[in-house]
Amino acid sequence: KGDHLAIVTLAFGDIIRHIIINLNFTGGAAGLKNTPQDATYISAFVVVLLTLIVVLNLISSKQGRAIMSLRDNAIAAESCGIHIGYYKLMAFVVAAFFAGVAGVIYGHNYSILTAGTFDYNKSIEILVIVVLGGMGSIRGSMIAAIVMTVLPEALRFLSDYRLLIYSVILIVIMLC
Repeated sequence: KGDHLAIVTLAFGDIIRHIIINLNFTGGAAGLKNTPQDATYISAFVVVLLTLIVVLNLISSKQGRAIMSLRDNAIAAESCGIHIGYYKLMAFVVAAFFAGVAGVIYGHNYSILTAGTFDYNKSIEILVIVVLGGMGSIRGSMIAAIVMTVLPEALRFLSDYRLLIYSVILIVIMLC
């Protein structure tokens, strides 16, 4: 739980990436080529909108309140009769489903799909988005995702110092 879960999840993702790179039916290191580019901004917007509706409804449901109580204090939630294993599994399944949907949209946006795109650094970037946005804050995570996407592009003209400035800005945001 806690930091250990995040580290194990990152390590597991890296293991899966290496397995995918070594499989023949995934195209190996070269990746899948000539995938259909069916995704549009409208389809991505609709998927994001549907995801928000489902997640906001989940948060206000009995299951959502149980999951949030686990996030806040697992011992207190268990003492209230909440089955910890069931709701942790439910949270992982729901999160994996929406990650899969996002992966499908991503896959239909590019003509070549490689596992190398989703390396350790991409996982850390996603983790930073969640931490910057605030754990449990949908609006904050959306704003952090926008900032984390726009900031490197806005600093592109400072090519020599871009990563340094990017890191300093992230540290200042985290401290404020």
